[in-house]
Amino acid sequence: MNYRNSDLKSLEDYRKEFPITRSYVYLDHAGVAPVSLRVKRAVEKFLSEATESGMFNYKQWMDRVEEVRKKCATFLGSGSEDIAFVKNTSHGISMVAEGLDWKEGDNLLICEKDFPSNIYPWLNLNRKGIEIRVVPSQNGRILIEDIEGLIDSRTKLLTVSSVNFSSGFKIDLEVVGRLCKRKGILFFVDAIQSLGVIPMDVHEFEIDFLAADGHKWLLSPEGTGIFYCRKELASKINPPLIGWKSIINESDYDHIDFRLKTNALRFEEGSLNVMGTYALGAAIDFLIEVGIDRIQARVIELGDLIIREAEKRDFQVSTPKNKKERGGIISIIGNLDPINVKDKLKEEGILVNVRGGAIRISPHFYNAEYEVLRLFDAIDRVVKSK
Repeated sequence: MNYRNSDLKSLEDYRKEFPITRSYVYLDHAGVAPVSLRVKRAVEKFLSEATESGMFNYKQWMDRVEEVRKKCATFLGSGSEDIAFVKNTSHGISMVAEGLDWKEGDNLLICEKDFPSNIYPWLNLNRKGIEIRVVPSQNGRILIEDIEGLIDSRTKLLTVSSVNFSSGFKIDLEVVGRLCKRKGILFFVDAIQSLGVIPMDVHEFEIDFLAADGHKWLLSPEGTGIFYCRKELASKINPPLIGWKSIINESDYDHIDFRLKTNALRFEEGSLNVMGTYALGAAIDFLIEVGIDRIQARVIELGDLIIREAEKRDFQVSTPKNKKERGGIISIIGNLDPINVKDKLKEEGILVNVRGGAIRISPHFYNAEYEVLRLFDAIDRVVKSK
């Protein structure tokens, strides 16, 4: 989408969808994001229907769930049958970690300094005799040559984060995907720090599995996420959780016929979080309307401003400055206590976070330049008060 299209609403118009901007400067979308008025209205609509009509609206609810599934598929460049709704990113990761047919002596690759949700489910496979190999982090980056150097004939899977939660490094998924395909290994992507701000195409990037919760860049509440499984692989994953919805004839309650669905819907074992799916759907509709290319361009612009202001103050920018190597996270280090700075900023109504000893700043498309300048003015005051 051309983000200069004059038919689109201005970003200032979209900013009005976020009442939080009236009281706070919110720069922690890599943590837990606020939601828009559209998401609020979607949840209120569901609650109103549940209150006033109950099960009389059940078919409409299920129809909306399938509409949201299709929107998620569009967002990822996949088919709707490849999408399952999950509780969170860890849920999606664990389904693959526990569901693959591992053989003792197999190995898999994880990345150093990745978020724990993309580490612990894999470490748990040590009990099965699976070797866990760690791709080193080089100045916050994961290098393709380091990945390739750890792959051998027993390597079954590589898992990466599309954007590192701390350094903000954005890995080149297309290059990594081609490597995995060439080497004949499975490719898992934890996309929680990019989905909603960076375009994603699971087929173009040769991604086999992907998981992402909605509560960060997707601007949806916690508790509902997206899991993608390549169609050809779904039947090869033995779901660690089984329920009535995992089965082909899910509505035939009177006859037991244990045949699992052959697509990603086998991973939805029971009743869904319908209210959460309504919220996620409204959030994704909103992001599609704004335009993911437009969102990415805006977030990169704000990142450029953060980098310039940090460098004016001789702060170290630990996030790559190259636009191709970063998403929405900018992490800075200075001669200051980052926890103290974060706490002082919060007292002034400015929300950032601290990861890896750095102040992590993560704006979204609706943030304004003056908010970034206000942030650095506040940091200046904290530094002077030391």
